[in-house]
Formats: sequence, C-alpha cells, structure tokens
Amino acid sequence: MQGTILIIDGVATNRIMLKVQLSAAYYQVVQADGIDGLLSVARRCRPDLVLTAMSLPDGQAADVRAELARDETLAGVPVIAICGQNDGAGRLGALAAGIDDVLLQPLDDVILQARIRSLIRTRSSNEELQHEASQVFSMPLADSLSQAQIDGSKVALVTHDMATAMRWRERLKTHVPYELCAHQIGNIQPLMSAPVADIFVVELNEAAPGPALRLVADLRARAATRQSVVIAIPNPAEPLAAAEALDRGAHDVMQSGFDVEELTLRLATQLQNKLRSDQLRSNVRNGLRAAVEDPMTGLYNRRYAQPFLERVARHAEDCGETFAVMLADLDHFKRINDRFGHPAGDAVLIETAKRLLGQLRPVDLLARVGGEEFMIVMPGVGKTEAGRVAARLCAQINATPFSVPGIGEPIHVTTSIGAVIGGSAQAPVDALIQEADRALYRAKDRGRNQVTLCPEAA
Repeated sequence: MQGTILIIDGVATNRIMLKVQLSAAYYQVVQADGIDGLLSVARRCRPDLVLTAMSLPDGQAADVRAELARDETLAGVPVIAICGQNDGAGRLGALAAGIDDVLLQPLDDVILQARIRSLIRTRSSNEELQHEASQVFSMPLADSLSQAQIDGSKVALVTHDMATAMRWRERLKTHVPYELCAHQIGNIQPLMSAPVADIFVVELNEAAPGPALRLVADLRARAATRQSVVIAIPNPAEPLAAAEALDRGAHDVMQSGFDVEELTLRLATQLQNKLRSDQLRSNVRNGLRAAVEDPMTGLYNRRYAQPFLERVARHAEDCGETFAVMLADLDHFKRINDRFGHPAGDAVLIETAKRLLGQLRPVDLLARVGGEEFMIVMPGVGKTEAGRVAARLCAQINATPFSVPGIGEPIHVTTSIGAVIGGSAQAPVDALIQEADRALYRAKDRGRNQVTLCPEAA
C-alpha cells in the first residue's frame, strides 16, 4: 500500500465512492462518520492523510484539524476538505483554520490523486527532517518564528507576460506585507540570483502551460531554489495543468485560478511552513557542526579529526603520497590558569588557535583534541616540509607574548610539537597518533619549546 487515508463523511454513499476511488490507487482506506471518536480511530490506523467533508454531523472540517492537533503525533497529518462549488466563504474559512487544501465538488479524480501524492510527499520530507533533528537534539526545539521574519519574505510572481504579473502585484500589495517581485516566464536567470524568493507564484497559462510546468520542475531541481515554495495558478482554472504542476514538485496549487483572498491565505501558510522548516534545517546543521567543533576555539574536535585523518591516510595509500601528523601541546599551561585564572587561559587557547591556523594551508586540519593539545594533519607533506612547518608553528607561539584583556602583563607561552610522517604503506592511524604522542613527550622530556620528528612510518 502507498499509504493510509482516513475518510470522514456523514453520508455513507460519499464514503463508499471515495473508498472505491482511493482503493483503485492502492491506498488503504479507513472510514469515519464524524468527529466523535476521531482521535481513537486516528490513533489506531495512523493515517498519512485525512479526507473530510466540509460539514459533518457533529462539526466542521476545521474541527477535524483541531481534534487531530490534540495529539502531537497526529498534528502534522495533512487534511483535505471537500466543499460545494458555491461555498467560497467556507473554503476560505477552512484554509484559514489550517486545512491543507479544499477541493471542490464534483471531485476531479486527477487533481485529487495529485494533491494526495503531493501532501503525503511533503509530510514524509517533514518527518525525515524532524527525525534528523531528534538525532541531534535531546530536547524539542522551541518554535521561535517572529512575525518580522514572515513579513520580510520575498514573493516572486512569475507569469507569461509582465502585464499579468504587474496586475497580480497591484492586487496583492494591499493585502500582504511581503516584497513582491514581477517576472516573466522565459528568463529564469533573475530568479536564480541571490537572494532568491521564498515563494514562487507561477502562472499556468491555458494557451501554453509547457514553459511554466518546466519552470516548476526547474525551480524544484536547482540548488539555489530547492528550498523555495512553488505555488502554481492555472489561468484560467484547469485541473490537468494543476495536477501536472503538483507532480512536478509544486507545493500548492490554486485550482480555481487567481483569487487575492485565497492566495493571501496560502502565502501565509506556506511561508510559516517554509520558515519553520528552514529554521529546523539550520538548527540541525548547527547541531551537527557543534558535535564536531570545539565551542571555545571554533576548531574541529577529535570526533572530526580522526575520520579526517583516516581519509587522508587512504588517499595517501592510493596515490603513493606522504602526509604529516603533528600533536602540539602548550608548555606549563596549568601555571597560566593558576596564576592568571581560567578566563585568561581560555583567551590564550583562542589566540593559540588563531596563530596556528594562520600558518597552515586551507587543505590542512587543525583540531583541538584535548585541554591544551592540538592536532595538525597536513596532506601531501614529507619529512623536510613537516619539520619546517612545525618549527614555524613553535615560533608563532613563543616569539610574541600573549596580551590578554584585564591582565596587566604579557603572558609568555611556548609549545612542544611531536610529528610523524605517514606513507603509502602506512600503519593504522591510531598507531600514527600514538607515534606523534610519543614524539611530543620526547620533546617535553628534552626541555620543551621544541619539535621532535619521528622517522617516516613504514
């Protein structure tokens, strides 16, 4: 089965007709006749989508949305309402209440199936993003969207001729606070220029829908616009074009054509969903970055350094190259903390990271792997070059005393470095790190503030 759909309608014949339609498309169908007992049914069948009549014996479609929201595991289930052709007020009210879409009777099977596919696809993507977030964060993230974020959004109106785009813009601008930009289909370069629009409203012109449909697919495929929302508007209303737009990746369609009030509601809903997803995606990225970064110095930590070293070692083995692994440790660092305090010690570590990083290439790795210990990995470097770099790193630390705000005297710091060269027929990376560590201790034993370089590893 592709998914489970819960049909809610007080009229048994309506439920049966919908069940026949959806079962033919290989959906599992569950039926209910009203809101009473809805949560119990939904918890049992775990629907991927709910299809409800606008009016029910004991409530409205908006009440279905509110009932599902009582259970956080069901709150994200998409809901489609079905209403009569002339119930414009009910349609707008349902959209304002959070119903994902409102389809008109008599139901067009093509648009119904496309809308179901689109909403289930969107929900699956959202669930994957939520799952990624749950792997990174042990606690739920606060929803901190501000109205200013939403109001500052950019909406591109893309039509077959500029006159239509400007007309839509004039009609919309008194209803929404967003930045509205008019574009003509055929020249996509301005659409890809940063900052790209948060939402693209694309006209599907009856005479030539092909270019607009290709644009929808293009917008969803390109990296610059992949996270933007696409709303397609058949002009005039055309179910087949609307269904095709949904299957090509549009997030939403206005199957009845351009309507200012309806588009205002859909823009607000889609922007909230997009900005919430953007925020969650950003938090996940930041969380993943935090897992491999040292929060004090901004350098990578041991969790990142070891896999990086393994990749460098594999590449060296494949290409017959050598590489250097160094461990640098600040000498007598405990004395700095004891004499000047831990904030001063932290400032020394931050400045040390800056000085070391300034002497390395972009391809090199500098990671903080202990309290005052740093690892350097340099791909494609031999013994002679590694020795020169290590000596330069030592000089960067001991040549100039550290000035720390709030400390009246300069702090003199030195470092010891142990280095080892990995080769094409190399030992495991753990063994290389141990060799570099032993070289570091030999540098300490010999008086500190110096470099000890091991022979090339066999």
